[in-house]
Amino acid sequence: MLKRKVQTYIRQEKLLNETDKLLIACSGGSDSVALLSLMQALGYECVAAHMNFSLRGEESDRDEAFVRQLCTRWNIPLHVKRVDAKNYAQKQGLSIEMAARELRYQWFAELAVEEGCAAIAVAHHQH
Repeated sequence: MLKRKVQTYIRQEKLLNETDKLLIACSGGSDSVALLSLMQALGYECVAAHMNFSLRGEESDRDEAFVRQLCTRWNIPLHVKRVDAKNYAQKQGLSIEMAARELRYQWFAELAVEEGCAAIAVAHHQH
């Protein structure tokens, strides 16, 4: 049901062509994993991107390892980048959240060009 709704919405809004390659941001959380699974199930060629912000120590490393294993199992190419978001935030005079967002979206844009992706998909949930 969800798969059909998403595909119908994509077609109605003319968001993507069926042959488009997509860069999927995958944090390892349930939202991004569901997005990656759904877009692959819809037949899109997917490339995953995971940024490890080094903010949560071993927990950040576990998220990275999980995404690596998932992409290997699903046969999805993966790019991983480790950054020191706290240090970057201090140098740029930004909050950690803003620094992480800046680092993430700059890298995603570069990767999308390098990989020839038509779009970048990021999962967000409402609070």
